[in-house]
Amino acid sequence: MERNELNDLKAFEGIFETAGLAIPPFSNMKTLDKIAIELSGTVGASEERIGEILAEVYTPSHLSAMVLNRYPNVPIVSEYKESIAEAVSAHFLGLGHVAVAGLIPVVEGIGRRLYEQRGLGERRGNRIVARLGELIADAIQEVQRKKQGEFGEVESMLRSFQKFLQKFYSDSDKYVTNGSTNRNGVTHGDFTDTKFGSALDFYKTLAAVDILCLISTFQPFPPRESIESKALAMCYLTCKNESEARNKSWRLFLEQ
Repeated sequence: MERNELNDLKAFEGIFETAGLAIPPFSNMKTLDKIAIELSGTVGASEERIGEILAEVYTPSHLSAMVLNRYPNVPIVSEYKESIAEAVSAHFLGLGHVAVAGLIPVVEGIGRRLYEQRGLGERRGNRIVARLGELIADAIQEVQRKKQGEFGEVESMLRSFQKFLQKFYSDSDKYVTNGSTNRNGVTHGDFTDTKFGSALDFYKTLAAVDILCLISTFQPFPPRESIESKALAMCYLTCKNESEARNKSWRLFLEQ
């Protein structure tokens, strides 16, 4: 899938929106191309299948590099680095509900502080949806004004996130897109165990954190791996394998 002359990701925006997703930042074009093609061919796919497709972005090596080399170095986001790291660990441990529920207040906290930092108003108070909307609109205007680096890609990601937010903060009983990644449903306890906590829910919520990272620094490229991040990636992979083996053993036990 080719980008247009503006070097943006406009062709991806509709594809990801149809699947209820925001374009994930900090991913290379080869991966985004592959995901977009797969999503285009899986209209109406299950939540599990879309999660499998997105897993190509959120690999142990990618997330370990983000946890060690990106989140701690981004203004405001760094204040939530431990919460993010714990949520990522919970994801690989198979604790899906903990992973998703742990990230939702992070999204709101970072968003409110960025809103205040950019001089848009006080961070406290109601109207979080309006605040985030104003924050994204302000960021898009800045990208269009400065036109620095891969500004077309950044603008596409921000527009994609604008549309995703309409679902993320919609009334939970109106949210019907794949996955129940809805702030109100999770935070207010309206969603029970069966309605959230999947890998897809985690990826979508983490994408919101990553977009806020993008707004903070306008650096769309993934962080480099380090010796430490490679070691952490091995730890994540071990946790993932052990979690899958544990769940398989438990299912076999129950079937006896």
